[in-house]
Amino acid sequence: MPIIVCGINYKTAPIALRERAVFPSEKIPLYLNDLQTQENIAEAVLLSTCNRSELYCVTEDVERAVDWFCRQHGLSPAEIVPSLYCYRDQFAIEHIMNVACGLDSMVLGESEILRQMKDAFAESCAASAVGTLFNRLFQEVFAVSKQVRTSTAIGACPVSVSSAAVSFIKEIYPAQLNQATVLLIGAGVAVELVMRYLKVHSPQRVCIVNRSIQKAAVLAERYPCELICMTELPEALSNTDIVISATRSPAPIITSALLTARTKPLFIVDIAVPRDVEPAVAELDDVHLYCIDDLKNIIQKNLQGREHAADKAREMIKQKSHDFMLWLNSLEKVAVTIRAYRRQVEELCHIELSKAKKQLSRGEDPAQVLTDFSHALSNKLLHTPTMQLRQAGQEGRLELLQLAQELFAISAVEPELS
Repeated sequence: MPIIVCGINYKTAPIALRERAVFPSEKIPLYLNDLQTQENIAEAVLLSTCNRSELYCVTEDVERAVDWFCRQHGLSPAEIVPSLYCYRDQFAIEHIMNVACGLDSMVLGESEILRQMKDAFAESCAASAVGTLFNRLFQEVFAVSKQVRTSTAIGACPVSVSSAAVSFIKEIYPAQLNQATVLLIGAGVAVELVMRYLKVHSPQRVCIVNRSIQKAAVLAERYPCELICMTELPEALSNTDIVISATRSPAPIITSALLTARTKPLFIVDIAVPRDVEPAVAELDDVHLYCIDDLKNIIQKNLQGREHAADKAREMIKQKSHDFMLWLNSLEKVAVTIRAYRRQVEELCHIELSKAKKQLSRGEDPAQVLTDFSHALSNKLLHTPTMQLRQAGQEGRLELLQLAQELFAISAVEPELS
């Protein structure tokens, strides 16, 4: 059965569309259950990040999978189809491997996507949406990712969206960062990375606000910063020079109304998808609003010198995906052969069993009937293989004889006569 990938990413869709096609993490089990029960898709994995939303599944009905993807977000075909890509079999496997290795990321070689893919796979396993095929595929994907990162320079000098955000601020902020007050919104991995990169530049003041003050407190133990309650956000915004926001909120956290008390210029870098800052904020005087898509130029500067490593990694992935397809195709051929052989044996058994039943109905000796049945069935089962083996011996095809011994687990050594 075909392996399918369908989705959108930062290369095919603007952030305004990507934020409408997010699969919220808390609803992933519900989505997977719907795929299994309503769409009859036995194996599926959903990957949803700030830069992509993708469905990986095993299905014969590709159009049905694509239709399901569109329906979940209330998007019309006219809105999403121009940005939607769909890959099948080896191209799908290559894509999944490229994603896991960070080769399809906005930040080439970033490692965060591998963690996100492992989390997505674990969610599918917990929802019983992973079978033999996807279990084998994703173990291969994770192994390839490890090999790529250890045998190429793709992971050298790692760059992330968080580090790109800090570099971007350095370029656009007119003063020195050590004179700035920075407000961080969120307390997840992205914000923790921002804090790590900011620490080098020693901002005058760093504040962190998050709905869960306990989670923010954990970061405050690792990095020097002040904790602010969400209720104090309006006041904090009025005293801030720079805002970097990265939450998983489904709705904007910063609105135009929150910035009415502001008295100085404000630089906002919103790296969340869906966005944490409503677009209308950009229309306010002395507010400079940027989203994750605005970081592309900074990111491109960090890719210089790694193109060769990326090419080498893609060649490895192409070979690995080809090998996986060979295994998958051989598996299908084996299954077809086994089914055909089983059907053939069952037909022979049915014929001989029918004969035996008729003999018993005529009152013939049961012992003799069973003996005749045994001899007839064994002769029919052995007739064709015996003829083929004899012909192979006459033609000198001894490898077929060796395969037969292995297939039927038999020894060609004649037993000694006592």
